[in-house]
Amino acid sequence: MALELTFIGTGNAFAPGGLCWNGFLADRRFLFEAPPQALMSLHHVAVDPNAIEVVVLSHHHGDHFLGLPSLLLHWKYQGRSTPVTIVGPPDTARLAREIGEIVYPGLFEGEFAIDWRELRGGESVTVGDLTLEPVEVEHDDRLSLSLGFRARLDGRDFGYTGDSRLCDAVLDLARTSEVLVSECASRADPIPIHMNLLDDIPQVQAAMAPTARLILTHVTPEVQPDLPRTLVARDYQTYRV
Repeated sequence: MALELTFIGTGNAFAPGGLCWNGFLADRRFLFEAPPQALMSLHHVAVDPNAIEVVVLSHHHGDHFLGLPSLLLHWKYQGRSTPVTIVGPPDTARLAREIGEIVYPGLFEGEFAIDWRELRGGESVTVGDLTLEPVEVEHDDRLSLSLGFRARLDGRDFGYTGDSRLCDAVLDLARTSEVLVSECASRADPIPIHMNLLDDIPQVQAAMAPTARLILTHVTPEVQPDLPRTLVARDYQTYRV
């Protein structure tokens, strides 16, 4: 069975060239990241926000997290009747509640059911058809934690690096993923907390199995790889692999 990934955005924190901030759907039901434009982008790709079963957050930087209040607002006032699971690092529920109540007072009054799952590396969670195993990646030490994920959906194994420098956890994800969605924040800039195309991504690709596919996101328009079985995701595009 093909793994279907739909990208609601592919840009890094600076939205270069007008790219939407990074986030993607697996099977149109499981949302990885909640970028600021998440609600708009879900409508753009014709996905009902109320059909989202799980939101998976890798860390708490704003380009990955600040779309959550708008999603919660939609769920509260636009007819959601089923529970939602929100998976993320420690402090996810506290931050979401504090920010949500500031920008939308009363957001959590009479709330529908939210199942907050705060995870560390080595733990796992299964929600419906999706199993997640977080790994601790190396990104911004000032955050509570930054996670990548091993995921299994309908018998397919895929990985997501979240935001990270090149590290052992990223290479382990590369070795075990049939499909790996990897950040690639620039073409050649040596950013200490990110990977780039020229120095880092060839090492990630080399660690993958000969038949595995690599999909780059969190990019700039200058990221154009010339590597086998590697593509750059585009805003609002769906890939079946």
